Amino acid sequence: MLWVLTRPKIKSETVYFMSKKIFLIAGEPSGDVLGAGLIRELKSQSRVPIEFIGVGGPLMEAEGLQSIVPMDELCVMGLWEVIWQLPRLLRLINGVVEEIEGAEPDAVVTIDLPDFNFEVARRIKKRALSSAKMIHYVAPSVWAWRPGRAKKIAALYDKVLCLLPFEPPYFKAHEMEADFVGHPLVEEAKNFNGQDFREKNGITPQDKVLGLFLGSREGELHKHANVLKEAAQIIREQDPDVKIVIPTLPDFEYLVLKAIEDWDFETIVVSLPSLKWNSFAACDVAVAVSGTVGLELAYIGVPHVIAYKTHPITAMAVKRMIKVKYAHLANILLDAPVVPEYLQGKCNSLNVAKGLLSLLRKPEDRAAQKQAFAKLGQRLRPPLPGNSRPGAALAIRENPMRHLGVPTNA
Repeated sequence: MLWVLTRPKIKSETVYFMSKKIFLIAGEPSGDVLGAGLIRELKSQSRVPIEFIGVGGPLMEAEGLQSIVPMDELCVMGLWEVIWQLPRLLRLINGVVEEIEGAEPDAVVTIDLPDFNFEVARRIKKRALSSAKMIHYVAPSVWAWRPGRAKKIAALYDKVLCLLPFEPPYFKAHEMEADFVGHPLVEEAKNFNGQDFREKNGITPQDKVLGLFLGSREGELHKHANVLKEAAQIIREQDPDVKIVIPTLPDFEYLVLKAIEDWDFETIVVSLPSLKWNSFAACDVAVAVSGTVGLELAYIGVPHVIAYKTHPITAMAVKRMIKVKYAHLANILLDAPVVPEYLQGKCNSLNVAKGLLSLLRKPEDRAAQKQAFAKLGQRLRPPLPGNSRPGAALAIRENPMRHLGVPTNA
């Protein structure tokens, strides 16, 4: 389906100061979370009325973003998967660029989704369409692969906001402003209560809970659902009393329910955002499709393994370029294989089940992971006062009139 981009009619207001306009682009759930937090903090810290337009998900829209196209239209994972959708993506890129030109924002903030967002930034730069300050939130993994991108990004953006402490030097080497603003987990993963979740779902303290995290994209779900299902079946053959919990996203719940409708064992599917961290913490062990959720599990101390496979062509291309030893970000941060990784050919139900059974049966294995995970907090905490979301907002507005025009004492 080709979405026709139409510029929203936005009411302009003047409240003591001239209003400002920010164009944001996010294309996946993790970006929606970051974008919503950034909007919220900018609104709370500024006396200047700010209009937010662009592309985002339900969380950003709830904070006031007027989204011009459904967020999930932007995100396609994998080299091979991108190729056959390229014409549609190019039409979307052109449409977004035209929207930015027409909106004349004071700043364009692109959030993660590098392949799409960098092409938007490149076209804006090439055509000199906008005088907006260009800011990218979530530095691409130049430390993992394609380090030459840092120089290219420096030519496109005024600033990059980094989630990891070792990222800024890669960009500063090319005379680009780059700030470590901390990881959103520092703020988000607080006050969770796994015992409360277990009690409300009839799970006793003696029960073992296995968390299945099936991914946040439809392609990931299709590739991994059967692998995780069969792994869970193997585990239940060994211990029929193991409880299965499947945390997911509200907008993804229907697809998850369809994917598991033929499963012959009971599961607890959780999609309410308010229950997210409690459902995570209720798990004794878990398996996650590699991604943000793996770091989330590690941060709150849930022993787990990760599994992931993609199209063989994509995997071959990535393998030639990759510069790091591990796929899991916790393993990278800890510089050790703390979490078992079952990737590509190793991503099968037997391997995953063996890894999970080892964690379930060996308290010492679970304890070793938890001990290592305890070190993550200090490595993800921002150096700025407060937490990562205000840090990101302050990093954008610290230079008045050069970024958003927000006074420093706002």
